[in-house]
Amino acid sequence: MILANKHTTVVGMGKTGQALARFLTEHGANVTVVDSKSEAELNEAILQLPNGTRVQFDSCQPGDDAELIILSPGAAIDAPFLEISKSNDVEIIGEMELAFRFNKTPIVAITGTNGKSTVTTLTGQMIQDAGYKARVGGNLGTPFIDMIGNDDLDYQVLETSSFQLEGVTTFRPHIAVILNITPDHLDRHHSFEIYKAAKEKIATNQTEEDYLVTNLDDPETVKLTCGKRAQKLFFSARMAGDQGAFLIDDQFVVRFEGEEKRVCNLDELPNCLQWQPENVLAALAATAPLKIPASALLKTLQGFKGLEHRMEWVRSIKGVDYINDSKGTNIGSMINSLEHINAPIILILGGRDKAGDFASAVPKFKEKVKSLILMGEAREHIRRSLNGSPDYQEVDSLEEAVRLAAEKAYAGDVVLLSPACASFDMFKNYEDRGRQFKALVNSLELDA
Repeated sequence: MILANKHTTVVGMGKTGQALARFLTEHGANVTVVDSKSEAELNEAILQLPNGTRVQFDSCQPGDDAELIILSPGAAIDAPFLEISKSNDVEIIGEMELAFRFNKTPIVAITGTNGKSTVTTLTGQMIQDAGYKARVGGNLGTPFIDMIGNDDLDYQVLETSSFQLEGVTTFRPHIAVILNITPDHLDRHHSFEIYKAAKEKIATNQTEEDYLVTNLDDPETVKLTCGKRAQKLFFSARMAGDQGAFLIDDQFVVRFEGEEKRVCNLDELPNCLQWQPENVLAALAATAPLKIPASALLKTLQGFKGLEHRMEWVRSIKGVDYINDSKGTNIGSMINSLEHINAPIILILGGRDKAGDFASAVPKFKEKVKSLILMGEAREHIRRSLNGSPDYQEVDSLEEAVRLAAEKAYAGDVVLLSPACASFDMFKNYEDRGRQFKALVNSLELDA
């Protein structure tokens, strides 16, 4: 792809937009970065742009001279400000597509509604611990475009979001993983079908030389394998298949090309992974084509510390485990977290509603939850969905929620913060919510 002297517009002046501007400038493009925010709001971002970059504030509308438009993940492919450019046949792609066109390294790409960051991190660590040179990034940490240029790597391991996959056309990972698909980001994608179609793009360009890993326990992901040319691998915590990774009698088993290896028992894993076996299975299936020895995989798993705010064990008090799952911002994520806790649960739930169907979670509440504690703007919506069952109480603050949970909990119980909602009604973001939860838990007094 020739960029020299091409008039290129980057939409968005955040971290990815800044990385795009640097890359394009290095390749000789004439770069304009546009953003809907004001100049005052973007002062710090401007300082990160290379010399010679043109900037436009208060509007994302590309200029008439644009020959190529590259979207940051925050800019939707169907945004109205792109209509004129589309009518003029200007090429519009996302950051991930641009990076792929310059990439020379095999890609392992992971997508899904929930678990992407954990599986991406764990997969990258498995590959690195096996002696391969690999870099981890994408939607997690380093933008893909900033990972281009290191030709000494064996693998690029990428977390890929639906926002990023919207803007790809030729993107082709050697190993693609679809973890699960439940309704999310419908304010951006407008319908569940459009959201699924964005996720499906991760596998569209794969060939018979590639691998597609999907969740055998999730019918929506299995459907997406139909018509795909890649070799199919599966993972499942409920049933065993021929190719992939499976939990059989509490043992993690990898099957690939007629060979089977047993990695470990469930109880050999650290707590953070015992509560998310599906993520372990996904990483094992993703690395199956690399034929990493079971001993090396076990070493990675046992050394894994987990990610902050993702089924993060905080503390045990009087036999009660406290878990921070603040990243569980949708109903599917919350239900998945409940699924793998084999203990009575006191669930702290609520925040800013994302138009979720909480009635769909009631059967799981009845099965798994000892008591619900509702907070935030969504609590009235959640209360109506419960229809009087199961037991619940409402609180006005996270501090009150933690104190009430501690009063209700007995030895053997689990107190779980998995809000299934956005955080912006009461907190800066989900990280702020999770850190406040941990601070409150750590301030609880231990009884002798």
